Amino acid sequence: MSTRIDQTIDTSTVQPDNLIAGLAPSPEVYTVTIAKGAEEVTYKRGTALAKGEDGKMYILGTAGTAGTFTATGDGSTVKFSLIDDGVIPAAVTEVKVDGTALTSGFSYIAANGDLIFDEAPANTKSIAVKTVIGTFTANAVLADDVTVGTSTDGRAVAYRTGHFNENALIVKDSYTITADDKEAFRIAGILLSDAIK
Repeated sequence: MSTRIDQTIDTSTVQPDNLIAGLAPSPEVYTVTIAKGAEEVTYKRGTALAKGEDGKMYILGTAGTAGTFTATGDGSTVKFSLIDDGVIPAAVTEVKVDGTALTSGFSYIAANGDLIFDEAPANTKSIAVKTVIGTFTANAVLADDVTVGTSTDGRAVAYRTGHFNENALIVKDSYTITADDKEAFRIAGILLSDAIK
C-alpha cells in the first residue's frame, strides 16, 4: 500500500538512508536495464551500478568474464591477436610460455587485442594466456529496490545525476570504490562525498 501525499507519516518508524548528500547537482532519474544473473537477486536502493559493454547495468565491482587463448610458438612470430569472434579482451591477467608464467617480456594493447612479445617464443613452445572479457564503468545509483531473476533482465529506476554519500552506496562484496570509479561517476553527473552513516 502506498502513502498518499497528504497523509501524515509516522517519523518514529522512518529511518533516513543517508544516500543523498546534497541537492546540487539535482538528482535526476531514468529507467535502466539490469542484467539477469545465475540466481535471483534483490538490489537495494543505493546500489552503485556499472554499465557493461552490452549497455546493461551490473552491480559495481562486477568482474569481466575469464577468457583463454592458446597458441604454439614458431621462433619468429612476436605478435599474436587475442581477438576471438570479434571480441577484444579488456585485459590480460596471465601469460605463460611453456608452462612458465611471465611477468615481463611482453605487452598487451587493449585497443586492438594484440599481445606482443619482446622476443618470439621458441619453436613448439606452448603459449597460454588468460584474459578478461568485458569492462564495466561506474554509471548510476539505484533509486528503488528491485528484484532481478534468472530468465529475464530487470527494469529499474536509477539516478543518472546527483550528489551521494559514498559510504551509503552498496557495491559487490569485497569491492572498494576506486578513484577510476569516482571519475566515471563524475563524468556521468554523479558526485560522491564522504559522510558519517
